[in-house]
Amino acid sequence: MHFKDKTELRRHMRSQVAQLSPAARTAASEVISGKVSSLPYWNEARTVAAFAALPSEPNLQPLDWACTRTVLLPRIENEQLAFYSVQNVGQLQQGTLDIMEPNPAQCVRTDLATADIIFVPGIAFTKSGARLGRGRGFYDRALSTSVALATSLRIGICFHCQLIPSLPVASHDKPVHYVITEKD
Repeated sequence: MHFKDKTELRRHMRSQVAQLSPAARTAASEVISGKVSSLPYWNEARTVAAFAALPSEPNLQPLDWACTRTVLLPRIENEQLAFYSVQNVGQLQQGTLDIMEPNPAQCVRTDLATADIIFVPGIAFTKSGARLGRGRGFYDRALSTSVALATSLRIGICFHCQLIPSLPVASHDKPVHYVITEKD
């Protein structure tokens, strides 16, 4: 699989995910979520950063963890990701890019560096941890400006069809330590 550029690869990967039925995405999401509890360091993790899934992304149901961990979810502020501690779905609101985001009036802003584990979404990943995002650089900036890059376990989350042998990587692209899909 070879693509001229990241834009072409994103288009291809979106079409791959679009071929999955909603039922298949839900089933895969449940398998991926189930794998979280067997992660290294999961039992020791007290703070985890995750994301509110788009329909085309695996849904980890991260707020289910809020009874035993601090859960951080991102909000787009001034073209940057700001992370907030969220305890329940009532603290979310429709945000930028139609993504559910923490309501800053109800949640506490928290430094991403406090996260023991950071779950990172992406359009595509390689097994070695290279990541292709949606193209606006939000996660690359968040990870590069935080000491979380050095102290947190970063885990890519995607459907198996989004795991590819290689992808174009630039110096600003931040990798993950490993990737979880429904089949690995």
